[in-house]
Amino acid sequence: MKKYLTLADGQTFIGEAHGDKTAEIEGELVFTTSMTGYQETITDPSYDGQIILFTSPLIGNYGVSEGINQSSSITARAVIVREMTAEVYHYQSKTTMNDFLKAAGVPAISGIDTRHLTKIIRHFGTMNASLTNQPVSYEQIANLSETSGFRTNITPSSSNRPVVVIDFGVKNNIVKLLQAQNVPTTVVSPNSTLADIKALEPSGILLSNGPGDPTDYTELLPTIQALQEKYPIFGICLGHQLLALANGATTYKLPFGHRGINHPVKDLTTGNIFITSQNHGYAVDVDSLANTPLELTAEDVNDKTCEGLQYPGKPVFSVQFHPEAAPGPHEATKLFNKFVNYVHGGTTNA
Repeated sequence: MKKYLTLADGQTFIGEAHGDKTAEIEGELVFTTSMTGYQETITDPSYDGQIILFTSPLIGNYGVSEGINQSSSITARAVIVREMTAEVYHYQSKTTMNDFLKAAGVPAISGIDTRHLTKIIRHFGTMNASLTNQPVSYEQIANLSETSGFRTNITPSSSNRPVVVIDFGVKNNIVKLLQAQNVPTTVVSPNSTLADIKALEPSGILLSNGPGDPTDYTELLPTIQALQEKYPIFGICLGHQLLALANGATTYKLPFGHRGINHPVKDLTTGNIFITSQNHGYAVDVDSLANTPLELTAEDVNDKTCEGLQYPGKPVFSVQFHPEAAPGPHEATKLFNKFVNYVHGGTTNA
């Protein structure tokens, strides 16, 4: 069965349908350079509402396994690949990528020139696109579906001093890494009030990753401002951007974002360079930090964008990348140790 990918500028690509072949969708087209971790990628809540283009030419060869999803189901709106393998070669696999997509009602397309498509995004930037079953003009298919929005789960802990994770689209591995250090964790909706959060008597606050433009969350900034005066705070990805906005910095949209598991970041406090997993379309304006109490602690080696912030004298810090990986390298997981040290009353130099 044929599937039609139509870009907002009118360009059309024809390929083979996979996943839910009947589904037709519209969303923001982005690419990731990750060569592995496709299951974690398409279940990452930060990809909510987006069409994911994989630059790696073969996707699905080790199938889909239990226990590694980053949310309860697939969050991506659709998937684009050069080739989706029908054969699975891994002892832990429970199903194929195609069947995984089909069960979730998510369409996919294969057989198109993904290198050419990636070059289009790099040149013109991210843009809206659609997947349909017939050739159409872009205007005909806009707004075929809506984003799923926030998860609003609340996970109570057995302790009266939990780390409270404000869930803008938190990945499961963030919670797992906290719990692996015996840190009780309560996950709350971003709609939670300051009073709601204080009532939980938290030992620390984690501002999670999530999709979208950080300036869409301005109503939450006063809450973050109040929390940073009382609790240790760790911001990840969107949480990093919100911490910056709460302290007077500004953000901007990147031309085509940072998405992949091989992005080099320089720690400005040590001079060390480490490889990170990234998935974001916005960044904190480095120049705007001059008018804030925040200090730049890390930068992207490739384009010098802001990758880390610290509030001097307070147990408050953030990173633009994903230290929890899933997928990606584990070099930055030590940042969870830093946060847990703050939670346990450690110094701000930890």
